[in-house]
Amino acid sequence: QVTGVQTCALPICFPVTITLSLVLIGLNAWTQKPEWLKPHPDGHSVFVQGLLVDKADSTHTLQGEITVINTEEGNQSFTFKANSMGVFQFHLLENAKYTVTFEYPNYIPRRIAFDTFNVPDKSWKKGCMIDLKVSVDERPEGFKDVVAMLPIATFQYDPAERLFLFDLEVTDRALKRYQTELDRAKGLAPSEGESDTKEEEIKKD
Repeated sequence: QVTGVQTCALPICFPVTITLSLVLIGLNAWTQKPEWLKPHPDGHSVFVQGLLVDKADSTHTLQGEITVINTEEGNQSFTFKANSMGVFQFHLLENAKYTVTFEYPNYIPRRIAFDTFNVPDKSWKKGCMIDLKVSVDERPEGFKDVVAMLPIATFQYDPAERLFLFDLEVTDRALKRYQTELDRAKGLAPSEGESDTKEEEIKKD
């Protein structure tokens, strides 16, 4: 699961997992992106690539939309599509913070944050890469979108590991909130009101 010059991994059970995609989008895709999503001339950018898939069936790839927002530059944004096989690729320049949202019609969006500050020159010279496999759930009726607006993970450079990693505890909390809301919308868990009522009934007993 860990591949490339500089990469990072998430446990398999997470909705966002890491894999290496060997399918390239093509050179014409780079010409369509703004300068701040293209490779840095001196290599000071993180190469992000991966697949967008259906969580229930990971063989079902999705040609969804990816929106990258550079929060350090007045929230400038750019939206592009994954290719027909669900593959996406982009670069993130140094010394910036980004949020990336993955969307597909009738599916719950996924959001990931990236922080490219504090990366030493030596690491840039070796090359930095993050490989992602982003899986999304079909949207059940009544799902609260605000839950999906929180990043599921934030990638930052770890000087000890010399990799872009994320805080497992923060990700775990975000996933629990997400799963609780997903279960509620699917009718697999009681709503907040129903839960309070059941607690009161238990206390009375």
